Amino acid sequence: MPTPPVLKIALPVPLYQHFEYRPPQGVDFDRIQTGVRVRVPFGRRILTGIVVEKCPGSSLAPDKLKTVLEILDTKPVFDPALKKLLFWVARYYQQPPGEVLNAALPKVLRKQRQISTDSNAIYRACTKNSVEQLLHRAPRQRQVFELIRAHPAGLTADEIAAKISHWRPFVRTLIAKNLVQKITDREVSIKAPRAVAESLTLNQEQRHAYEQIHRKIDQFGVHLLAGVTGSGKTEVYLALAQDVIGRGKQVLVLVPEIGLTPQLVQRIETRLNVPVALMHSDLSAGEGAQTWLQASTGQVSIVVGTRSAIFLPFRNLGLIVVDEEHDLSFKQQEGILYSARDVAVYRAKQLSVPIVLGSATPSLESQHNVRLGHYQNVTLSKRAKLAKIPKVKLIDLRSKQVKDGLSSELLQAIEAELKQKHQILLFLNRRGFAPVLLCHDCAWTAECVRCDSHMVFYKDQDIVKCHHCLKQEKAPTRCPQCGSENLMFLGEGTQRIENRLKKIFPDTAMIRIDRDSTRKKHTLQDKLEEVRRGKYQIIIGTQMLAKGHDFPNVTLVGILNVDHGLLSSDFRASERLAQLIVQVSGRAGRSESRGRVLLQTHQPEHPLLNRLLMHGYQDFSKEVLWQRERCALPPYSFMLLVRARAHQQNLTYQFLREIKSLMLPSTSSGLNLFGPIPASLERKAGMYQSQLVVIATSRTAIQAQLPDWAAIMQQHPLSKRVRWNIEVDPLETG
Repeated sequence: MPTPPVLKIALPVPLYQHFEYRPPQGVDFDRIQTGVRVRVPFGRRILTGIVVEKCPGSSLAPDKLKTVLEILDTKPVFDPALKKLLFWVARYYQQPPGEVLNAALPKVLRKQRQISTDSNAIYRACTKNSVEQLLHRAPRQRQVFELIRAHPAGLTADEIAAKISHWRPFVRTLIAKNLVQKITDREVSIKAPRAVAESLTLNQEQRHAYEQIHRKIDQFGVHLLAGVTGSGKTEVYLALAQDVIGRGKQVLVLVPEIGLTPQLVQRIETRLNVPVALMHSDLSAGEGAQTWLQASTGQVSIVVGTRSAIFLPFRNLGLIVVDEEHDLSFKQQEGILYSARDVAVYRAKQLSVPIVLGSATPSLESQHNVRLGHYQNVTLSKRAKLAKIPKVKLIDLRSKQVKDGLSSELLQAIEAELKQKHQILLFLNRRGFAPVLLCHDCAWTAECVRCDSHMVFYKDQDIVKCHHCLKQEKAPTRCPQCGSENLMFLGEGTQRIENRLKKIFPDTAMIRIDRDSTRKKHTLQDKLEEVRRGKYQIIIGTQMLAKGHDFPNVTLVGILNVDHGLLSSDFRASERLAQLIVQVSGRAGRSESRGRVLLQTHQPEHPLLNRLLMHGYQDFSKEVLWQRERCALPPYSFMLLVRARAHQQNLTYQFLREIKSLMLPSTSSGLNLFGPIPASLERKAGMYQSQLVVIATSRTAIQAQLPDWAAIMQQHPLSKRVRWNIEVDPLETG
């Protein structure tokens, strides 16, 4: 008996396949378009999927087929080019196609029928005599009402959110009380651009860089803009963007951190006078949906966003910029595993548009591509506005008196800069008060029961906390092993540095900026703006302060501990450490006063560290690339990881050993498998982690085998007891 026509649907499930469903009853099969969203039953759940193919029949028996519950769209949600890009991501990174497509949708479209323009409604206050009575015991409602009443023309959702967080429940109540009116009969609005405050002018070196790229503005090309910190790479981006927008096209600027977006948006608005939209994970679902809609309709000229913005459906994209292209944040580490930088290069090629990769510390992969002739190298060797590169000096901690991570030499330098009314930035990439709580009598340490890691001590909260699984508990007052009260705090975190400096400089305004102090929405942006305004003289922070920020009055940077990067087993650790040192150092001396950098270390004679400081990042890169080539490591080879996690350690090893034996017969001569080996953090959140490492001499050698390998893993009997994933081009091998 012939089966009826079916729809093949991609669903957001971790399976490497599509699923067949009957079309809904009463719906003309011929009028259903591929690319539309549908709601379907899947087991006990109702999922939203995307139609990827229409078939005249099915290989399944009719009684095995379920029926689509509802078709949500009349037109495809992805244009053909974006759809092709997403299927390339699924194929290249060997990720479940339904999950890739789902990840590219705004959160609203994963659950709702359509994107509501509700966040662009205008909210206006109504004249009522009973305001005092209605809001007498509702201070948050009053706060929202007074804000709206102060703007007779009304406020958009974005404008309210910029002043008050979590405002929507209070507005709904105000509407119910007839104190606020919502006007929704408007098209999707765009925030009005600011008047141009500064003219867009380039110095001679910036102009030369702009012209090198501009010659190929109408075609695909990858341009590596390698400019020292403070050289004005952003000015080059904006000059190119101005030209592209003038041609009626759109620009995407990818940045690694949410904290960089407000500062960059402000610079764009003060230069170009064009609409700018944001896309990052800190936006509400409604705000993200509006950016998605504005990009697809062409109502916004520039989008500034973090890695997920690469999947926005631009109507007419003409230029992609990846700022700080070396940054690890462009690599998605959970869920869909992809590199936004590399996907951006593929998308630029697909659309035949130029892409600019900018960095003061370009990745070794990008530098290698320049050597191969795949990328064009464009250089900015001087700081803009006559600012000079800061002087860097090593402080040998072996011969210095150190207390709470601060040497006497660094403290003297801080005191001298404070007298000059300058700002000081102290960098330590470790949160909390102390990374280890130790019993002096029996050597017990506070360790996480779910992870192979120490619990970090937080003095202000009197807790110990695991930074991997986030488990926390009250800090013990006695050793749970021997009962001793002689507990010690080993090592330093940002809170300990802040605590010490407040005792030494009690009258100095200081601020700590790390993940613990910036959890609330807009907190990071507010604190960075306060730093730029000069409210604080001492800034203590982690890597979120390392790149992209312009603090004109910072003249001293102290890097408190770099030794962990010199001792790591990860072959990329030295590259990342060098990038971090250069980026953090680049925050100093960006105005008239020359900056200086003091770097504390127990290994002042380390050859790579000295090569970096004496000869610069470019020479350092040549040395590390030479070492990588001798060892046949990326970028001179191509890597893949197969990771396995389970509650029992033996299961991960058994699964990977058996997978390896099944993979080996299909491997070619230029392809090697290593492992299984434990991950650097072998136990995390109660799960044991192991991995296989695959290294190949060519990318095609891996790609040719990937679909077969994924099928082997999915069909393996242990795959239901072991969580596994495939990571192509991993940047962290631990």
